[in-house]
Amino acid sequence: MNKKAIKACKTVGIAVGSVLVGVLVLIVTLVLAFNLVLNVGTRDELKDVKGVNLGSWLVLEHWMTPEVFDGTEGYDEYTLATRVPHEEYERRMKLHRSTFITQDDFKKMSEMGLNTVRIPIPYYIFGDRDDLPFIACIDELDNAFDWAEMYDMKVMIDLHMVYGSQNGFDNGGFSGVCTWPQLTEEIEYTLGVLERLSIRYGHREGLLGIQPLNEPMISDTPWMEMGIPYTYKPVDDEMLKNSIAPSLDFVKEFYLEAYERIHPHLAEDKWIIYHDGFQMWNFIGFMKDYEGVAFDTHVYLFNVENQAGLKSPEWHTAFAWGNSVLMRLIGKYVPMMVGEWNLHSNYALGEFNTLEERGEYYKQCAKMQSALWERCNAGYTYWNWKLGSGAQSASNYAWELEKAIEYGWIKI
Repeated sequence: MNKKAIKACKTVGIAVGSVLVGVLVLIVTLVLAFNLVLNVGTRDELKDVKGVNLGSWLVLEHWMTPEVFDGTEGYDEYTLATRVPHEEYERRMKLHRSTFITQDDFKKMSEMGLNTVRIPIPYYIFGDRDDLPFIACIDELDNAFDWAEMYDMKVMIDLHMVYGSQNGFDNGGFSGVCTWPQLTEEIEYTLGVLERLSIRYGHREGLLGIQPLNEPMISDTPWMEMGIPYTYKPVDDEMLKNSIAPSLDFVKEFYLEAYERIHPHLAEDKWIIYHDGFQMWNFIGFMKDYEGVAFDTHVYLFNVENQAGLKSPEWHTAFAWGNSVLMRLIGKYVPMMVGEWNLHSNYALGEFNTLEERGEYYKQCAKMQSALWERCNAGYTYWNWKLGSGAQSASNYAWELEKAIEYGWIKI
């Protein structure tokens, strides 16, 4: 090797060394900063919430309860309701709602140590919309309150589905589109539904709180560039053409208006629990001077795998830990909870061949995550209590808290 080459190597080596030192200094600085954050006191009013979601009961998710869709062209709530004869749609929905979740489920949840259920509901819950063939489910929510109070549990009402969708996800009932933020009359209707719910349940012993909107997709990116219509098949071409994700300002304004409509009807021990729109950092200190306000975040380990391709125990821990840092920053001002989380990961399914091996990893993940939530004084509701018969498989067990507790992966 000649002198120029040696000199060049030395120069590159010095440069690389400088970068590594810089990265190391940055990491040390961030760790120290985060440790300071983690020592900040947080509100703890929701720390004892240990619960579970009742997903795909009153708002369908095809992958969770595919048996409801058997033999139809439906792939979400909207397409099922509009692509089968109304009598058949009504028959399927009534059968599903009366059998998927029953009083026995509440009894079992209570016996397992759970004290809260988060119940996703649709905007048409009262059955007063004659523009679409959806059928009411307010009686089922009434039953849930009766059962919860019977077993000394609390209910968190989660408005999961609004007309036209707030995110385009299939779990919001309208796949691949997002028109609700542009529909003034629908926004007002949504606020009216929230107010009616607060009047109906605001002083029920079993109410923990009301979530005005699940997972709004906050973005300034054009809808097609976000890629959601490619992930979730759009339900309607006209809706797709008019789809725009809600802005941060829109979501904050809606949250403030929802507070004005809901809070006057709630007892003092009830909460209005807002979702962070996957942007916790934008809600630090938001509504900190309002009474009865709390925040909810959703932390799924597979998100860091799907979005960044990072599949390992170390990345799972880093992802959950990073979220917990933001939780503490918000929790300094308002109580925090983790409204959705679970043990499912692509890493576990790909790395381990048997359920027993996966179970050991699930135990580690459960211990790691629950310890972080506890350190943040954040309660939680796991997603989900159970899956339908059409989704039952060993690869899906980590989605079901009923199974996770029975297999000893989670201890309540």
